[in-house]
Amino acid sequence: MVERALNATEQVEDYTATVAVSIEAPNINIPRRTVKVFYKRPDKVHVESDGIAVIPRDALLMGNLAMHIKDYASASFIAEGTLRSRPVRCIKLAPLDPEASAGRVLLWIDSERYLLLKSEIWRAEKRQLSVAFHHELVSGHWMPSQINTDVAKGAMGRGREGAARIDMQFTNYRLNTGLSDSIFEGSD
Repeated sequence: MVERALNATEQVEDYTATVAVSIEAPNINIPRRTVKVFYKRPDKVHVESDGIAVIPRDALLMGNLAMHIKDYASASFIAEGTLRSRPVRCIKLAPLDPEASAGRVLLWIDSERYLLLKSEIWRAEKRQLSVAFHHELVSGHWMPSQINTDVAKGAMGRGREGAARIDMQFTNYRLNTGLSDSIFEGSD
């Protein structure tokens, strides 16, 4: 199931998109921004913005499923059901190394389209991060149209005790145009 979801995203070699970003968090005052995002497989990202924009890097990396598999590698089936009227299977990724932290990643994968619809990152018994992915069909590929990230209270580090929410809306996609590596020079 996880491999099929990974293969579904591998058909997109690169993309550009306009992304509207809004953040709600204590002590952070960044107005809604619209940025232009450039992505190239496997992990190159460049963001153009007229001001400061905070965007979770994983959100731009097509859900970054490959990174979670590499880091967690042990996948197990948890349950099946529905999420937002779509049939899903919940998969748990856990560390192979028993000495690793008591963390896990839960993935809800559309069992017909093999798209990542939701992910959660847990440390011990506390959910740290929850990400919901909404998709639209763009040039024959299912692409994120909206990504909503909820960061748990205390998960952003010391001195940042409140919960946070980051919402992103993607429009104006251009897929597989052969983006030059020079676009990403000096980007991180």
